[in-house]
Amino acid sequence: MKRTLTLFLAALLAVSAASCGSTGTPTDTTPSDTSAADSTTAADTLKSGVPEELDLKDETVSIWYTTKASAVSETFVDIAGELTGDILDDAIFNANKAVEERLNVKLDYYNSGTPTSETGSEVRKLLLADDTTYDLYHVVQWNAAELAAEGLYLNMKNAPYLSLDEAWWDGEYMKEMTIGEDKLYALVGDYAVDRTRCLGCVYYNKAMYEDFYGDPDGLYDKVLDGSWTWEYLREVCSQVWSDLNSNGIADRDDRLGSCINDYNNLDTFYYGTGVSPTERDKNDAPVLTVNSEHSIDVISKLYEIVFETEGVYFSGPQYEDDVKNREKFEEGTSMFLYGFFYTSEAMREMTSDFGIVPLPKFNEEQDDYYSVVHDIMRIMVVPYNCRKVDAVSAVMEELSFEGYQNVLPGYYDVLMKNKYARDDVSAEMIDIIRDSCTTDIAYIYGFNSMGYMQRKVIQSKNNNFASVYETYLPAAEEKIDTLVEQFNSLD
Repeated sequence: MKRTLTLFLAALLAVSAASCGSTGTPTDTTPSDTSAADSTTAADTLKSGVPEELDLKDETVSIWYTTKASAVSETFVDIAGELTGDILDDAIFNANKAVEERLNVKLDYYNSGTPTSETGSEVRKLLLADDTTYDLYHVVQWNAAELAAEGLYLNMKNAPYLSLDEAWWDGEYMKEMTIGEDKLYALVGDYAVDRTRCLGCVYYNKAMYEDFYGDPDGLYDKVLDGSWTWEYLREVCSQVWSDLNSNGIADRDDRLGSCINDYNNLDTFYYGTGVSPTERDKNDAPVLTVNSEHSIDVISKLYEIVFETEGVYFSGPQYEDDVKNREKFEEGTSMFLYGFFYTSEAMREMTSDFGIVPLPKFNEEQDDYYSVVHDIMRIMVVPYNCRKVDAVSAVMEELSFEGYQNVLPGYYDVLMKNKYARDDVSAEMIDIIRDSCTTDIAYIYGFNSMGYMQRKVIQSKNNNFASVYETYLPAAEEKIDTLVEQFNSLD
């Protein structure tokens, strides 16, 4: 069962190629003309779902959001934008202004300062109190998606103006977040770059790879011929390991194959195999498949990567460890770093070249590479008590359309491909990663850790799937039944 999502259509590539270009060295400073859609391509003929004559008559749409990360290794883009000279900041600011002018509307962004780990609880508190201050909420997937089942979000399935089958919306991702063909409570689209910034990937030290294998770009060849697998990763980690402190175990004093944390790194590996912890029945209800033979085999082999591979250092749950893992990679004493696209933003001062590749395949029989979107991705939701549904719908459509045309190409082609990436082939790898986006409803709603079973087995430090699974199963089944019942009862 595979849930590969095509994030962008060919039109985006045409826009990106024509507008961003590849000459010169990109800098943080915005060029005199930063509009990524200022070209005469086929994409210029695209139109949003908002009628040209629509005038919102100076209506104000208030948007609640936060940029306060709960973990030191995570960062969030400010969706309000600001003219700072930074390409992304300026592009977002200009896109917002374009929407305001196009619709004759005022976008009132409110940065709440709420830690991202608490967006769900904070929004729940506001909506249970029937607060109508905000017309739109920008919340974190892992802790706020579940409020949909509580009836706190508005069903946007038939909302006006939203052209959800167009490229600036991710229909398949949104479908994975709901139950039933007639319901849609969370919007995922190009109104923000989160779903691209949060794609899982692997970084590798090109100098170290050259020292051991002769060709600094050799891993790219492995990716392209399909032999970038878990087995090969283990082989490389073992070969590069040097026990510098002679204590017989891999630790941060050594030259390492990699450091791996005990939470989101494990998610990227598990979902990178294309396996899913659920499937849907004839009524579109999720059914657990995390206990399938293949899924169990994947988790067992992941356990072996973590605990039975020379040169792999397994770090604990402290978020500070993620920074230490990255610093170990930056200083050139660790071959691999597991992270997300946004991780590259913190490594701009790294002097050694690094490459960007997708998560390795489980084995060479696996057809495609897969990249899960980190569950900190922010999603847009409309509160159940919204009094401006038509205006909010128009704003969301235009924000996504503008993001697709003018913001995403700047981030994707200028920043990711030409500034954060260190070579031309990395850009090709970024395409592979972007086009392999995946997720699962169990990863979105948790289901008493059924979407995180890979974490639970490894955190137990006992490679006994059945024991761990049975511990979580009763409550998980109850949560799934409750969720299905809740969704079925909603309008």
